[in-house]
Amino acid sequence: MKKTYFKYIVALSIIINFYACKKKAEIVSEKKALINVTAVAVQQNDIKEYLMFNGVTQYQKKENIRSNVTGYISRMKFKIGDDIRIGQSFASVRTKEQDALKEAVKIDSSLSKFVSPITVRSNATGVLTVLNITSNDYVAEGDILATVVQPKSLVIRVNVPYEYEDAIQIGSSCEIILQNGEVLTAKVTGTLPTIDPVAQSQVFLIALPNANLPENLNVQVRTIYKEDATAMTIPKTALQTNELLSEFWVMKVVNDSLALKQKVLPLLKNDSLVQVKSEGLKVNDLVITEGAYQMQDSTIVSTKKQ
Repeated sequence: MKKTYFKYIVALSIIINFYACKKKAEIVSEKKALINVTAVAVQQNDIKEYLMFNGVTQYQKKENIRSNVTGYISRMKFKIGDDIRIGQSFASVRTKEQDALKEAVKIDSSLSKFVSPITVRSNATGVLTVLNITSNDYVAEGDILATVVQPKSLVIRVNVPYEYEDAIQIGSSCEIILQNGEVLTAKVTGTLPTIDPVAQSQVFLIALPNANLPENLNVQVRTIYKEDATAMTIPKTALQTNELLSEFWVMKVVNDSLALKQKVLPLLKNDSLVQVKSEGLKVNDLVITEGAYQMQDSTIVSTKKQ
């Protein structure tokens, strides 16, 4: 009898130890199964959504310097890129008639005043961008000798799709983003009253009279499209969606350990933030920004606050 009782006690002890070890293993396994995530608080921010357009620099005012007589260039000291002022001597032209008078001057000195080359003067102030002549070239009356651009007439031509005609207009503030990262602040100063028949876009002009930029430089033009000064925002990395982009949600952290799926409606966006609307989300709630991909509702997590 005692032997049978002893065997019963041993067997019961083995069973108790087995279930105790199993329970301990389950607890350890559960602890190991915790998902480490990073979470940030929902904030209230002034959020702006921008429109971005492509633009190109252009000089609106260009003047051609033309020859006023037919003859040969006797003097021309300018080169491309030089500055020139209105009324300044650009070149001198000697005519065949003047060459013929050189012999006559030896007989009648009073003719010497007609021998001097004829001066061609600039009719604009600016920078020489085109130079069509060199010394001793033959030119006819009316030929274009050079082209002068006026730096103060620099504008940016921006092609804006007609669907945004209410978002940008004369007087709208904008930012000019150059290829080197420099940002210039400006305003829309004009528009052309025509629409591109293919692209259905309209050209807007942004004057930059004080900018030292070359012509045909590609730039980006950014202007505010929509703004909300009291927006409830989350980082873009917290927003999740399905393949059809028909549903949006975030994983909201409760008690620093439980991740709940919370549906949201995204509104305005910028480079890093998204404005959301949700009945179950409020400012200072925690949402997961890292580690929530394909996470199921009511998942136990280990939260690291950012």
